[in-house]
Amino acid sequence: MSLRPHVSSTVQHAIAACYPAGKRGRMEPQTRYTYLEHRPDKRTQELFIRGTGVRTSTIWYDRYISRMTPQQIAQNRDLPMAAILEALAYCQDHWEVICAEKDAERAWLDAQGFFAEDSSARRGDAISMMTWMQMC
Repeated sequence: MSLRPHVSSTVQHAIAACYPAGKRGRMEPQTRYTYLEHRPDKRTQELFIRGTGVRTSTIWYDRYISRMTPQQIAQNRDLPMAAILEALAYCQDHWEVICAEKDAERAWLDAQGFFAEDSSARRGDAISMMTWMQMC
């Protein structure tokens, strides 16, 4: 039995809208961001909202999967609206890199047995994580 859930057409459209044409999985030359930063303590190229542990892809997830407006995200996470918009723009510009890292994370979790059928205690976490990782 597969734990891969069906991805709705709404999610597929959101993914298509944020998947830039012509990117090949590399970060482009450094851009100056006001609200985003690299976290050297994390093994990822993805940027985080400055001063928080919030990944830019988390903001994207809130927007397109949880269907929150940018205003709702800013309010719920107590972040400036400009930080939300900058994170969404970053995700759009670096989607292939983010997806490649999510694919690697999914492979590692799979190798650790995270998605195994017998781990019923984590099944809810695995299903929601697979929904998120399947977007890439």
